[in-house]
Amino acid sequence: MRCASSVAVLLILRAQEAQLVGGSSEVAENEKAPVVRLSNGLQLPLLGLGCSSGLRKNHVLSALRLGYRHLDTAQAYQWGYHEDEVGQAVAESKVPRSEVVVQSKIHPADLGFEATHRAFQISLQRLGGSYIDSMLIHKPKCWPGACDKEPNGTWQESWQALQELHQAGKVHAIGICDVDDGILDELLKMDQKPHIIQNWMDPFHQDVHLRERCKKEGILYQGYSTLGPQWVHFRGHKENPVLNNPTLRSIARRHNATVAQVVIRWATRHGVAVLPASRQAQRQGSNLKSFFFELDASEMASIDALDGTLDGAAADDLSVTVSFDNPGTSALTVFWMAEDGSEHLVGEMAPGGILVQRTYHGHTFRFKHQNSHLKDIKIDANQGHDQRQRVSEPEGSSPEL
Repeated sequence: MRCASSVAVLLILRAQEAQLVGGSSEVAENEKAPVVRLSNGLQLPLLGLGCSSGLRKNHVLSALRLGYRHLDTAQAYQWGYHEDEVGQAVAESKVPRSEVVVQSKIHPADLGFEATHRAFQISLQRLGGSYIDSMLIHKPKCWPGACDKEPNGTWQESWQALQELHQAGKVHAIGICDVDDGILDELLKMDQKPHIIQNWMDPFHQDVHLRERCKKEGILYQGYSTLGPQWVHFRGHKENPVLNNPTLRSIARRHNATVAQVVIRWATRHGVAVLPASRQAQRQGSNLKSFFFELDASEMASIDALDGTLDGAAADDLSVTVSFDNPGTSALTVFWMAEDGSEHLVGEMAPGGILVQRTYHGHTFRFKHQNSHLKDIKIDANQGHDQRQRVSEPEGSSPEL
């Protein structure tokens, strides 16, 4: 087994050293997110800003002004990322580039050695500068709707490309998302094992086994959807079970904190880097201030005990995989509609594109063109578990609204 020190992750028990734009931090020095360091010298806060869900330049600028120094973006514009605007925000913020950790991800359509090299150069141009701090493979495989073309290769070939880019100093850390035991076994046999693994992790889905394997191998584990949106968007729940859990609410009241702050504090206590997305400055700031309190051993144990207690299997009979088809010549924006009528950005559909979603009976999706309401589609599982829905009509015809 390789010496773990080559990618060892050491918790630094000190505050971030980055200064805020235009003034001092609103967060006390002893209340900032802990920082991890990879042996290659890269340091990153355990709390970052997820730049999906339709975050634009102004939202990223807001986060940088509040004190965020870890940004997670990707090439997948149809999933709500805007990689170029992250680069613009960093440049306009006047925060020294060396003080911001920028992470992006190779789109699954660009799996393969040459394709990954090309895709990396596009990301480098969008983000600016001569290097990217961290580059991950977004998905180890592609599927219809996620990719508008068949990948030219495999994630293993993409890994070879990332290894080359890492050795050349163009990317400081490399990793991959959605990893299982088989993929991790293969990665550990590569010349360079990953610095970072990013998997779904929340209080009900703690991924303990993979986390423990990463810890043993000196790999930083990043969690996505840590605040629970997976259960609503992909597991058939009408309300977010994490933010509405009685145990978590009780702990939050005890500390005069929000449930989100409790979950962030719990995850980072386990050494997990978390990346909640928010377009609201108030919520960004609240998440950043998740370190003013300590969770005692009994509280940590209470949250740990939630793992596996939420049964998503009962909803499987109502699950639907739907392919939304946009045959028109205009890009569309897609939202998932909550029961209270609020819109939650899913992503964007290119002209002629297809967006595939795993969803549930009764879920409603809203489609807009340039902020104008085009159509709502409510999912009916009685029409089958695999459906194709036409969102707009081809140019020149009148869509049914």
